[in-house]
Amino acid sequence: MKKIMMLAMVFGLMFTQAQAAETTFEEGKTLFQQNCLMCHDAQLDPAQAPPMFGVQMKYKMATSDKAAFVAKITDFATNPTTDKAILKEPVKILGVMPNMGFEEADVRKIAAYIHDETFAPPCNHWKHAAERFKKQGKMALYKKHQQKYDAMCSAADVQPKVKHAKAQNTAITAEQGSLQAVMQQIGMDYAALDHAILQENFTAAAEAAHAIAFHETPSLGTKMKLMAGLRTEMKAFKKADGKVHHLALDIEKAAKAKDMKALIAKQSQMLSACMACHRSFRSRVISILH
Repeated sequence: MKKIMMLAMVFGLMFTQAQAAETTFEEGKTLFQQNCLMCHDAQLDPAQAPPMFGVQMKYKMATSDKAAFVAKITDFATNPTTDKAILKEPVKILGVMPNMGFEEADVRKIAAYIHDETFAPPCNHWKHAAERFKKQGKMALYKKHQQKYDAMCSAADVQPKVKHAKAQNTAITAEQGSLQAVMQQIGMDYAALDHAILQENFTAAAEAAHAIAFHETPSLGTKMKLMAGLRTEMKAFKKADGKVHHLALDIEKAAKAKDMKALIAKQSQMLSACMACHRSFRSRVISILH
């Protein structure tokens, strides 16, 4: 009987906490709509403030958890300054937001809502911004916004290019620019490298190593998802990719010098680097992209 009572108390507490979380979310949403949406509306043209899709992503990249996320936004929004701003480019273009005189408790609720909400990509914002920057001759900003629009708002399913003749019969059905397609291509290039070494074909080995070093990169949309999901771990993820890049260049160099001993040694190191990256990030990346 005591066990039943204890379980009832536990489930009752869990239900109460869930209700409280839902109430806080709705309170934050209402406060956001009343106080923030007038400027952060992604449909505004020209923009008055950065859309929340980008705000959320940048703050998640800069913080390790929800508590830090809420604290960071609260610190900025209650006393906005250029030094505190994380979104540097919007501040350069639009200026730092004015001090709205918000109560800290309200800002914390708004920040918690921003953390938990799923914001749609600001397609109209990117489209209009790209058009405006192009007319102004600001081509770097034009390309940046156009790439975001193309990646998140008008993606098409097409097959990626196959680089090696030995891979012609391998069907890749993943979306072009997806991490899955990129990794499949690297796998085929590595198989081509392995085959070239076995055949002592230094020219083919150099070509395969070069292809690995300068592999296709994921689409901008995929990169944005990874940055938002990996947050502070993104630096380590890039470092792991960089290690493989440099080892592949070493392999290409050894192949061109016809140095089989160095070629085999560097290939072994690259395989170890790939496996270390997979062990560290594979499950996280799969959960982020699926």
